Order: sequence, then C-alpha cells, then structure tokens
Amino acid sequence: MNSFFKNSLLFIIPLILVFIAIESFYRYVPNNYTYKNEQIKKHYKTTETLVFGDSHAFYGLNPKMFDTTTFNVSNVSQSIYYDKLLFEKHVDSFPKLKNVIITIAYTTLSEVDDKLDLTWRKYFYKNQMGLNIPLINTFDLKQYSLALVHKLSTTLKYVRDYIKDGTLVTSYPSGFITTNLEENSVKDLDDFARRVTVNHEDGLMDFKLNTKRIQDIITQCQTKQLNVYLVSFPVNYRYVNLVNTKKLTKMYETANDLALGNNNTTYINLFEDKRFDDSDFFDANHLNVKGANKCSKILNQFIQ
Repeated sequence: MNSFFKNSLLFIIPLILVFIAIESFYRYVPNNYTYKNEQIKKHYKTTETLVFGDSHAFYGLNPKMFDTTTFNVSNVSQSIYYDKLLFEKHVDSFPKLKNVIITIAYTTLSEVDDKLDLTWRKYFYKNQMGLNIPLINTFDLKQYSLALVHKLSTTLKYVRDYIKDGTLVTSYPSGFITTNLEENSVKDLDDFARRVTVNHEDGLMDFKLNTKRIQDIITQCQTKQLNVYLVSFPVNYRYVNLVNTKKLTKMYETANDLALGNNNTTYINLFEDKRFDDSDFFDANHLNVKGANKCSKILNQFIQ
C-alpha cells in the first residue's frame, strides 16, 4: 500500500507543478489583455478619442495620426459584445472624451456571443481586463484557473513565443499594434482571401442583437455629448469580391440607419475605398502600417 501511495505521489506531484507553472505563466506574463487594461487607465485623463473594435481597428488605426489624443482599445477578434462591456466599464473615467469610434466589420453585426473558436477569450477578458462576463457560468472552473483554458500545445506555443520575443505584448502604449505588418505581409492575397472569407461566412443575417448593442452605446454617448463614428475599415478588393453581397448590403444599410437615426453618429464606409491598393494591405482584410497611417489620416479629417 505504501508503495502504491509513493508511486501515486511521484506521478501526481509533477502534474501539480506543471499546472502551477502554467497558471503562473498566464497570471504573471503580460499580454495584450493585461497591457491594454493597464494602459487604458493611464490614458484616462488625456484621451479625447477612444477606439473600439476587432483586428481591423487594432491593425488599421494609428493614434499618432490623430490631432486628438487617441487610445485604441481594440483587440484581435474583439466582438461588439466585449466592446460594449469595455465601454461601460471605462467611459465615465475619461473627463476629456469627445469621440468614440466603433468598428463595423463584415462579421460584426451577425457575430454570435460565444463563437466556438473564440470562447477562450471570455476568461481573459474577465480575469485580465476586469470585465463581468454574463456568458460565464458560475460553475465554470475555467474562470478561476486560466491553466484550464487552453490545450497544452497552445500553451507551449505561447511559452515559445515568449522565450523567442521576450514578450507576448504586441501593442504600443497607444493601443496600436507593434508587429511590422509590412515586412510580414501575406504574399498570396488571392489564396488568403479565399480561405478567410470561408472562415468569416457564418451564414447569419440576423443583426438585431448586435445592432441594439451599438445603439445602446450611441444612446449613452448622446447623454454624455460624445460623437460616435461607425467605421468599416478598408479591405482588399479580393475579399470584397468573395463575401455575400446581400449581407454586405445589409451591413451598409444597418450602419447608415444607425447614423441617420442618431444626430451624434456618423458612418464612415471605407470598406471598398479605391484609395487603398495592394501595397496598403498586410493580408486580404487587414491594413499594414502604411495603410493604417493612410486610413488614420482619413478618419482624422472626419473627426476634425
């Protein structure tokens, strides 16, 4: 019996140590969630323009190109669900805030709250950005331990990235992405466009819930006398040619209706803007640094 317990301990103790190491890694190594949560608080007193959205805004809007002091709180795959939670958590802390930018991407209005391949993100928004996430069940153990969120192979990839780069943070203090998107640009835009449009097409045309969330943000901005800019960022023509035209038209119409129905709201549609060519794109639906600076200057003109 003693031998059995000894062997059991020899097996269990290494597993416990690995579990503790993984938990410590996720708790103490900074990433974009922890970093943006830290930086947004540092920008409370000075920010005049606040940017929400997914990777289109994260890659495509450089706060340095704005005349107003701007902070970009967008993140990869950040849906309007999380935009609204972040807005409500932080908006009252900005005494100088004048403008709010909200991304309207092809996926924004139809995206479901707990999309299967993105469910892991809710635990990081809760633990590392301090958000109350109604999606998370009280008995869900992953909210208490980030070590349970990812598969071991995914965690090992993060560890390798951290060892290689010395950080998991890919954001400047302003919230703009640090990665050199021009040097790493995708070479075969045709192939990428085919693959990404298949991934983005959810077949859903019901925009009611996410439209209401945007309207709720707009309404709160009205009470605070804030301007709202709904922005569809530029995408490469290859991407435009492959998406569902009925859904794209409905996206335009919905965004326009929000702008027409609210006197503090403007819709800036750059989705098919011909001023952007292949040299402006990192891939078929994201701008590189050159394109981001061009896009930011255009948005700055609208705000001014």
